[in-house]
Amino acid sequence: MNPEIQEKIGQFEAFINNVLRADLGKLEEKLNTKNTDLAEFIQLKGVIKTLKDTKADKSGFKTKVDIGCSFFVQAEVEDASKILLHVGLNHYVQFTLDEALVVIDVRIKLLERQIENLRKQVSMTNAHIKLILLGIGELQEIPSGS
Repeated sequence: MNPEIQEKIGQFEAFINNVLRADLGKLEEKLNTKNTDLAEFIQLKGVIKTLKDTKADKSGFKTKVDIGCSFFVQAEVEDASKILLHVGLNHYVQFTLDEALVVIDVRIKLLERQIENLRKQVSMTNAHIKLILLGIGELQEIPSGS
């Protein structure tokens, strides 16, 4: 095989391994983080709806709280009509349950859009990898006499 072609193939393979696969790993890590955040917000929304449906937001409820290493203590919540939500940069805002549901719905929609964009970026990166691999395959099939 022509040395110039071998050099180009090496450059393409290095680009795939050093750049594209690294980008793909970062994108997949971000995607996993966003999916985890989305699952937590959906779970929180379910908890708030349960509190409202059972009227526990007004009458309170008893629960067990994990204080670490699977040690639980019994806790009593007398007023569950308000909740603190993390709004970013280590800041929390107190909301009523209805206000919290509105904020959570907005955050869920935002996360869904971010996840969709990340999935598109992952698909594009995978497509670039496949395209370069096809190009490498074509370069390797070129006869050395051409």
